[in-house]
Amino acid sequence: MHPDDRRAALLDAAREVFTKKGYHAASVSDILLIAGVARGTFYNYFDSKRAVFQAVLEGLMERVEAVIQPIDVEGDIASQARDNIERILGAALERGAWRLLFTEAIGIDAEGDALVRAFYARAAGRLERALRTGQAIGVVVDGDPRLLARCILGLVKEPIFQGALAGEELHVNQLAEQVFRLLMGGVIASGPLPTRQSA
Repeated sequence: MHPDDRRAALLDAAREVFTKKGYHAASVSDILLIAGVARGTFYNYFDSKRAVFQAVLEGLMERVEAVIQPIDVEGDIASQARDNIERILGAALERGAWRLLFTEAIGIDAEGDALVRAFYARAAGRLERALRTGQAIGVVVDGDPRLLARCILGLVKEPIFQGALAGEELHVNQLAEQVFRLLMGGVIASGPLPTRQSA
């Protein structure tokens, strides 16, 4: 097997193990068993379990970032935003990526925490720039773009996280549609609010 292919196979096996067992319960032996390689082969590519976990995380983060397409302001902005939401949710749900990105990556060590912070900073920064552009051309509501970006990230992350914790089967299209509707129209209906009835 070509060295690049062997490394990819080790990363794939490691991702499967970390997703099923979690970082702390997983072992290099678990990875070797799934990859079907000897211990020496593993250490030709990675120094430790922590090193392969870092590589898996970096690959997942790159995957999530890579699915986002730039918005063409001359085209249908709403449908492009809807498509991006679905792609992001799809990447996060793909083979349990959410578990590694949202739970396992936090608190392992300072290096891992820095990687997660950098990932969220890049995501929020990219979204903030898009929101500023949208505000400038009149298609995004007024507000602090940095706070709006964080709210949108939460709107994407939390349905996955909460649904997965509850053991629910999550459907990308359904999640994307609900997130998109919230972004487009909010939650509280417009018009006068109903008066409270006294008991």
